[in-house]
Amino acid sequence: MLVIRVISGDNELQAMDFQKHYRMNALYLMDPNRAFERKYNRNGWPFLMLVDEQGTIVYQCNNLAERDKKLMQQLYKIGKTPRKLSITQIGETPYLQTTVENNTISDTSLNERFPSIACGADGSIYTVYTSATNDHCDVYLRIQKDGSEEELLPVAATEADEYDATVIADSNGKVWICWTSNARGRTYNIYLTSLDDLRNNKAPVPVSLSKQDAMHGRMAADSNGKLWITYYQWENIKNISRDKEIYLRAYADGKISDEIHISPTDVSEYEDHTDSSIALINDQPVVCWSWDFHTPKGYTQDAHSPTIFARSLTGNSLLPKPFDISAKNIDMTPTLAAHGNALWCAWDSLGRSSKSLCLRSITGTSAAGNITTIAADLVNICSPDFAFNDTKGCLTWSQTKDGRNWSLWKSEYIIQTKTWGQPSELVSEDNPRFASCAYDIQGRLWLAYSGQTSKGRQIVVKPVD
Repeated sequence: MLVIRVISGDNELQAMDFQKHYRMNALYLMDPNRAFERKYNRNGWPFLMLVDEQGTIVYQCNNLAERDKKLMQQLYKIGKTPRKLSITQIGETPYLQTTVENNTISDTSLNERFPSIACGADGSIYTVYTSATNDHCDVYLRIQKDGSEEELLPVAATEADEYDATVIADSNGKVWICWTSNARGRTYNIYLTSLDDLRNNKAPVPVSLSKQDAMHGRMAADSNGKLWITYYQWENIKNISRDKEIYLRAYADGKISDEIHISPTDVSEYEDHTDSSIALINDQPVVCWSWDFHTPKGYTQDAHSPTIFARSLTGNSLLPKPFDISAKNIDMTPTLAAHGNALWCAWDSLGRSSKSLCLRSITGTSAAGNITTIAADLVNICSPDFAFNDTKGCLTWSQTKDGRNWSLWKSEYIIQTKTWGQPSELVSEDNPRFASCAYDIQGRLWLAYSGQTSKGRQIVVKPVD
């Protein structure tokens, strides 16, 4: 018997977080535009469907509390002793043994994903990424500089499971990396290190101290080099780990601040919050996230679940009320960036049958402009990311119109009119995914993305203009 978990709307990183948290050993089927859901399940989640070896649907239900008797009857009809299929774990994914034997997957295939890129003041290009080549993930840092040989450093490559790293270079030229790891036992938490500390073999700083798992760490640095790190943390509802809340901490001079609860506490505990992003405006942090929004009292009634919200931290550490950025679609995986006194937020927006890439300008306390749709009528969108310098900016992302063939695109920011230009294709070969972008000191745009090669998925880092 093989268990397949269907994932509607999300992308691979969100699916990985979920399965790591619940310790699930199941295959997952990505359903980014809800095509599977529309065909087989129109009554909402949770949903269970049983399929026999011939592909015939023999049982399905939504009321899982009453499923057991009927489900066992169907299992008995299929066979008194259900056949257990042999599963082989390769990287982060379980495969049928027959798939491995037919050489359609190799246990030596590279699986490098989720890159993050930053450019240093000395011209160095820093890229961190997740590599899954064993039975767990590791984090590596690639350093490139014109005229010198590429350097590869293991950031977190141990017996622990380490993934989803991000990198930034602060105004003092210091390079910082944070990532998710279960290095302190079973629980996942966010860890932080600098390139200097990494070279000196200094232990990383534990940012979160969750007992339930903390994931999706994202950083920004102010003009003095103080770091702000945001993440989400799993929490219990009636002794069951179901809720996620957004937190923020600062790190400066070797000390980490108390935890600041960013997601609102004046709503019901089932109002789930996830996938935060952070940017600074006038050295003050603004955090955005995707809120599994059920129109609680005191908040907008013109949005549906989930919705992108944002909240700022003022100079006196007060938290103004969170404000909504997106609207009535299924809006997820936001990214936030600052340019001067302006903030821009982009996100993945799922309508009835297709996805769009949307963005909007915001202030520290409210949305400042209309929602702009940059790309539409897509099966899936992957990893939107901003890059800005003093004279220009861009938004990059991967997209697919058919669910199979991916390409990498960008839209340039027109500073004079504070608008975004028409999208243009950057990369079309090797199914580029999980892109990150940054400008170097010469104003060249650099991309880091995962490309499909004969060796598996490999990180590609290159300038594109």
